[in-house]
Amino acid sequence: MRKDIKKIRQVLKDYAQLKKDLALINARNTLISSPSFEGVSSHSNTNHTEIKFVNHADLNWRLHHVEEAINNIEDSKYRFIINKYIINKKYNRQELCDRYNIGLRSFNSMKNRALVEFAKNYGMDQLLDEMKKPQVYD
Repeated sequence: MRKDIKKIRQVLKDYAQLKKDLALINARNTLISSPSFEGVSSHSNTNHTEIKFVNHADLNWRLHHVEEAINNIEDSKYRFIINKYIINKKYNRQELCDRYNIGLRSFNSMKNRALVEFAKNYGMDQLLDEMKKPQVYD
């Protein structure tokens, strides 16, 4: 697999892991949804509620950024591939080939186009520029 496609897939894998982690945090940690400040100055490290809230907000923003990039993909097949094959792993390649009545090579090409569309929407412009350069093989 090409290095540039791996980088795009890694963003989506990180997203899937973040989503799982955030769900666990929300399930276990009631301080995040209802922070209680105990009269401690915000510069003190004795109350970690503020730090937890900032981390929670950062995770939510990162998730939103990826979801927005996915939702802005115009082709519904590409969105489906990203959501159901790459992120949630609900289908395997063969099932999607059967669904779209295409071969594995065509599916891989479609998957890569879906990843490029995601990368455009996500703002990975520098990576996309690198992808346009001719590949030099040793």
